[in-house]
Amino acid sequence: MNSDRIRPELDGAIPDSHRRTRTVAVVGAGASGILTAVQLIEQALAQDLRDGLRIQLFDKSGRFTSGPAYGTPYDCHILNMRAATMSVIDGRPDDFCDWLAARDEGGGRRTQRDAYVPRRLYGRYLTERLAHAADRAERHGVAVEFLPLEVTDCLPGDGKALLQCGDRALACDAAVLCSGDIPGNRFPQLTGHLGYLPSAWHYDAFERIPEHAPVVVLGSSLTAVDAVLLLDALGHRGRVHCVSRVRSLPKVQGGPTTPAPSRFVTREAIDRMAKGGARPLALAEVFDLYRREIEHATGTPLNVPGLLAAPQLPLADALSADIAQAAEGRNRWYPALDATGHLAPYLWHRLDTTAKDTFLARYASLWAMYRHSMPLPNARRIHRLAADGRLQVHTGFRSVSPPDGGRGGFRVSCGTDERHGELSAEYVINATGASPDITQLDDPLLRNLVRAGHLRPHRHGGVDVQFGTGRAIAADGVARAPLYFVGPLTRGVHFYTNSIETLLANASATAASLLRDL
Repeated sequence: MNSDRIRPELDGAIPDSHRRTRTVAVVGAGASGILTAVQLIEQALAQDLRDGLRIQLFDKSGRFTSGPAYGTPYDCHILNMRAATMSVIDGRPDDFCDWLAARDEGGGRRTQRDAYVPRRLYGRYLTERLAHAADRAERHGVAVEFLPLEVTDCLPGDGKALLQCGDRALACDAAVLCSGDIPGNRFPQLTGHLGYLPSAWHYDAFERIPEHAPVVVLGSSLTAVDAVLLLDALGHRGRVHCVSRVRSLPKVQGGPTTPAPSRFVTREAIDRMAKGGARPLALAEVFDLYRREIEHATGTPLNVPGLLAAPQLPLADALSADIAQAAEGRNRWYPALDATGHLAPYLWHRLDTTAKDTFLARYASLWAMYRHSMPLPNARRIHRLAADGRLQVHTGFRSVSPPDGGRGGFRVSCGTDERHGELSAEYVINATGASPDITQLDDPLLRNLVRAGHLRPHRHGGVDVQFGTGRAIAADGVARAPLYFVGPLTRGVHFYTNSIETLLANASATAASLLRDL
């Protein structure tokens, strides 16, 4: 099935005179849904689970285009990781680079491995890999259907689930919810005002911002960087302010394409400290592992007070120093952190609850600033804007107010108790990303599942699932098939859920568990 032939198949059953057809529904066709569908297909074929299996992929848009992150049409939106790290095929780490080379995209072979390519290309890669997997499935007796329907409710029962799609109810033997990142309504006081963009992923809305209009971007993460770069790419020349509570912009990536294996933050070290899972880890124990890893990589003691202190340099000067370090490969802390990425969910799983509470309250912003750092091409563009005086970053965000009586601009308050200031802007862009509180998300499926007790919010954000299987945990604390969840909204359980590496690992584990249950 070629990607341009992905189409709805609405007429249900596949004839099978030998055994009952088992249907698996994958709800959501963003990156999480595509990875889950591909894993289900690949594992089913590897286990010779062919006749009698049907996989249905639901998405209300009907486009099956890998979600907003990889569905952007703008080349200024590039991957935050090098192409060499972005394969979605187990055992084929160069698959994405091979795909680029076959289409003469991303420069020469060596350049492709090191390149931060446009995310739209990665979106094409995901949909083509889904189409290729669907073709293989159909040739080997596994039915794959693409349904342009919105699933608004799911009623899990004894080995069955009933999906509500408008006035239709469709039965399945298992359902995997892949909702992706859903913007939260963190600033309800701004809703409905013409100058407010509730999500940095609503790309079309950026085009209506006048060239010289002052803009405030709420947030300073990679999402905020994307928003600033899109404004610049569309010809905006006015002043832009990024505001956040604690952190400045992300640091800048650098170092070798393939980092050396970790010496201290290893699965063996984690299991040894946790006595095979018999005891939870304290935050100080985990910090010590990372301290030793970074000090070994950099050859210098870790300056913890310096990391925790407020930035002293002006934005343009700080970026200039970070860019120089990255370009020359002197920021050895980045490859050291990058090499531990695959262990982050497991390590988070082994932490005790108090340690997680403390980390999220005190250190999560600092961690994200270094771990989720900017690609060098983005940093250079951001530096140009800062050096030209068109971009400023402010910490100490307090509040944002809409125009008074529909007149004037938005008012944004930020600063410390000693130094307090107010910004004014004609437009405000919410780049804070998805809300960690799923009860705040405007999503009928999640709302109905939580209300019915089939899903429960996780203490540390997102939905609660069983670690290692992705089975959804109900309000009574029990993880029951046939309802599963894969995607960024499992952050409370897996912590690091926005990388393709983690999404692929979770999709693979859930596919294995689900097929065993069937």
